[in-house]
Amino acid sequence: MKQHGRFVGGLLVCVFMLVTRHAFAHNPDTSYARVAIADNQIEVRLTLDLFTLQKIRPVDADGDQLVTRAELDAGAPEVVKFLRDFVRLEIDGQLVNIGESSPASMPSGTGDSIAAADWHTANGLVTFTFHHLLRKPAHDVALLFDFFDTVGTRHTVLGAFEYRGRTEEVTFTETEPDYLFDTAYAAGENALPPSSNSQPSIMGSVGRFIKLGVEHIFLGYDHICFLLALLVVSRFREMLKIITSFTVAHSITLIVAGLGIARLPSRLVECGIALTIIYVAFDNLRRKSTAHRWLLTFGFGLVHGFGFAGVLSELGLPAVGRVRCLLAFNIGVEIGQLAIVSVALPILWLLAKRQLQARVAFAVSVIVGLFGTGWFIERAFGLGFMPV
Repeated sequence: MKQHGRFVGGLLVCVFMLVTRHAFAHNPDTSYARVAIADNQIEVRLTLDLFTLQKIRPVDADGDQLVTRAELDAGAPEVVKFLRDFVRLEIDGQLVNIGESSPASMPSGTGDSIAAADWHTANGLVTFTFHHLLRKPAHDVALLFDFFDTVGTRHTVLGAFEYRGRTEEVTFTETEPDYLFDTAYAAGENALPPSSNSQPSIMGSVGRFIKLGVEHIFLGYDHICFLLALLVVSRFREMLKIITSFTVAHSITLIVAGLGIARLPSRLVECGIALTIIYVAFDNLRRKSTAHRWLLTFGFGLVHGFGFAGVLSELGLPAVGRVRCLLAFNIGVEIGQLAIVSVALPILWLLAKRQLQARVAFAVSVIVGLFGTGWFIERAFGLGFMPV
């Protein structure tokens, strides 16, 4: 009995460390870049959330977990200087700065201040626009990022080059920090049939969105908590039903919301996801049978689908191949889920064999339930007391 107690206690510590570690990564650690190329100028729009800006310059000057328009304006010059120093343009082989900046723009509908709870969401995105004037049309334009030591080595910049009605999408990371856009090649592609012009971009986007779907599951601690709470009390046949119903449900709302047919406010969705975690976790403590849990999972999966769609809205779906990219992101989510289940199954089988599953289920359910409760309070009231 003492050994069993030590085992459960150790498990509690491990689960707590896992949860708090992933609590920093509910939303993708992502910024956005858009390069619009004209004959007389290049416009560079850099969009970063306040969570990332805090790493560059503490824009919350008074530390009250609120960023006001005045605080943003006061901190903007230092942010602009940082971006000029660490984000560069290369035009026809010549390294230049990204140009003169316009005032930073806060997202519409946020009021006069943004609470810490929204710093890492679409409501916390701030855009800095730069204009670099050209004496003659550019033949090739490269964008280079050298700021990953500051913003984080796992940070991703989703970028796009726009030229004469054509858009080329690209991803910048620490290992691939630059991209060269050839305007002559792009102009030549415009004369080709649509299928030849769009196919490379579509295939590149599909691969990118599969990868993002996988990353979101592994970095999305809310979905991990939800799956853990479901799996820890389920038998193998029940697991299959639960995973299938969850997959079908979140696929429905992901596609519906991703195509703009129906959407819900992000805070309402995130609070709803927290409530699903709370309900399932504490339902584990009182319910003897989970035979019909798959029906409950279907309803909750609809809520999680809106959460996945919210992530996609921040990442930005391409105009071409939108449905393909939606499905690709969903495939990535399924790959991540299957990886979690494939690891959980042998562990649960071993625990059942040693008659420890009930104790572990209790420990996991309590911790997941408490964490879900804290997250719900934090999101519902915008308190910002939990890690972002």
